[in-house]
Amino acid sequence: MNELVSLAQPGVLSNPTTHSEFLTFTLKDQWLNMEQINEALSQLPGIEKSIRQKDTSAGLSVTIGFSANSWPILFPDVPTPSELHDFPALADGPRLFPSTSGDIFLMVKSERKDLNFQVAKYAARALADVADLVEDIQGFKYLDNRDMIDFVDGTENPLDEERAEAVLVQEGSDNEVGGSYLTVQRYVDRHQDWDALPTEQQEQVVGRTKMDDIELSDDVKPAWAHNEKSKVEVDGEEIKMYRQNRPYGNAIEHGTMFVGFAASSSVVETSLKQMITADEDGDYDKLLDYVEAKTGTNYFVPSQRFIDARFDD
Repeated sequence: MNELVSLAQPGVLSNPTTHSEFLTFTLKDQWLNMEQINEALSQLPGIEKSIRQKDTSAGLSVTIGFSANSWPILFPDVPTPSELHDFPALADGPRLFPSTSGDIFLMVKSERKDLNFQVAKYAARALADVADLVEDIQGFKYLDNRDMIDFVDGTENPLDEERAEAVLVQEGSDNEVGGSYLTVQRYVDRHQDWDALPTEQQEQVVGRTKMDDIELSDDVKPAWAHNEKSKVEVDGEEIKMYRQNRPYGNAIEHGTMFVGFAASSSVVETSLKQMITADEDGDYDKLLDYVEAKTGTNYFVPSQRFIDARFDD
């Protein structure tokens, strides 16, 4: 497992930082010159290294992912990762998880917002001739790792070796091993409706206590609680993912960037289907009554070895 961990892009396994920036690019033209594409992408590792040196204590990392649309364009000589496909739009009743555009995704993490911004600025400039920056979201740590609905987020994230097992592809081609499948969604909170709920009802929706972040007991927690509906189990065993979620926004509009890494794309997709689809009892994830998904994209985050071989000068 240690060897596998050494292959991964560092930001995939490291803890979320105080500040994060999430950048979504779409390719301008599928018939772009490969030399032009490689030249643009080859600038990204140098940008990361240069800005990281400005403050080595800030823990700067840049994680890069590619979509099913962009992979055969950017890497025509490499088979598309076996489980990489477009994010499947999901709908049930008034609830919708849209599928939106995104070809290259950058997750920039550090303890300094200014360093993240510098990476974002220079990355956008480096890719300007081949890709459009269509979304740039600045996330941040809120209180004691709470989301904007004031509940602690990421409590059930796996740690250490369990995290690596949950996140990293362990078998397959050399170009897949050490990589990870990533799903990104941006949610907006319906904060006025949420704030109108009594605390006890909010706790039932989330499935945990608000103040001290304790999971509700089975005899109290409803079947439609968020932490119940989002849990993925196979033959009675929970299959973990690693959420690097971060709040974003301001007093006018705010929400959560869902950033879910898993060794198989099916883990996140199963979770989302369980959340949005009402079961035979009519139960779905009631948190979706108070948040709205605005985006949905899938990526494969290749190993650092793959990035270095392709782009590092």
